[in-house]
Amino acid sequence: MRILLRLCVIVALACAPAFAPSAALAAGGPQVLVLTTGNGAQDVADFAIERLQMEARRWNFTLIEGDPADLEDLDGIDVVMFLNTGADILDEAQQASLHSFVSRGGGFVATHSAAASEPDWDFYQEMLGATALTPPVEPASEQDVSFNAGSPITEGLDEDLTVTETWYYFDPEPVQPESTVLAQLGSGDPVAWSSESYNAFYASPGGTGKTWGDRDFLQLIRQGIWWAAGEEGLLLQNSDDAAPEWPYTWTFVLFVVAVAGGGSIAVWRLDKDETQRENEAADAPVKTGV
Repeated sequence: MRILLRLCVIVALACAPAFAPSAALAAGGPQVLVLTTGNGAQDVADFAIERLQMEARRWNFTLIEGDPADLEDLDGIDVVMFLNTGADILDEAQQASLHSFVSRGGGFVATHSAAASEPDWDFYQEMLGATALTPPVEPASEQDVSFNAGSPITEGLDEDLTVTETWYYFDPEPVQPESTVLAQLGSGDPVAWSSESYNAFYASPGGTGKTWGDRDFLQLIRQGIWWAAGEEGLLLQNSDDAAPEWPYTWTFVLFVVAVAGGGSIAVWRLDKDETQRENEAADAPVKTGV
C-alpha cells in the first residue's frame, strides 16, 4: 500500500504542469486570422508564424493560420493579418468580405510585401493609406529605424532599431490626417503607420527572419495587433510566459513518464530494503540480561 501511495504522489506531481491549462487559453483575447499566401520566402513566413505564436501565448491573443477562402466568413475574428503576402491573392468575393469587415471596425495588420498584395484594388490602397512602389529596393540594406511616441503601438519603443531589409518605398506616402506615421528611416521615409479612418496598421520590415527574431520588432507587431483589435487595456504578460500549448507537450509527457517510472523503481527498492530490515530486526533473538 505504501508503494502505491508513493507512486501516485510522484506521478501527480510530475504530470501536473503538463495538464494545467495555460493562462493564454483561459484569458482569451483577440482572435487574429493570419495569411501568408504567396509570400516570397516560406522559411521566413514559417519562422514569423512561430514567433507570433509565442507572442500570442505570452500576450493573450490567438493566432489562427488561414488562407484567402477564410476571409469569406470572419465571424469571431477581430483582426486579419497579411504577413508578407504576395500579389493578387483575393477574388472579388473575398475583397468584398474584407472590405465589409474593416468598414465595420474590424482590424487589419500587414507587413512587408503585403503593402503590394492588391495593387488594383482601390479600397486596399485607401485602407493602407499609401501605395507601394514595387519591387522593393534590392539588395537588402541596413537602416536605422526610429519610433515616434504618442501611440499605444509604439509604447515602450524608445530606442532606434537597426534592421537589414529589402525596403519598400511609397508614392503617395502616408500623410496626416489620414495616417499617423509611427516609425521612419533616417532618410525620413516612413516604415510603419496606422490609419486614422480604419483600424489598420502596416509595418514595412518583416522580410527577413532576423527581423522577426528582434524583440523590439515583435513588440511593435503585437502592440499593432492589440490596437487594431480595438483593445484599450494594457497588455498583460501571462504568468506561464510562452509555455507551449498541449499539442507541443508530448515530449515533456514522455519525459515525465520516464521520470515517474524511475522514481517508482527507486521508491520500490527503498521500501523493499526497509521492509527487509524490519523483518530482520523482528527475527533477531532478543538479548536478555544474565
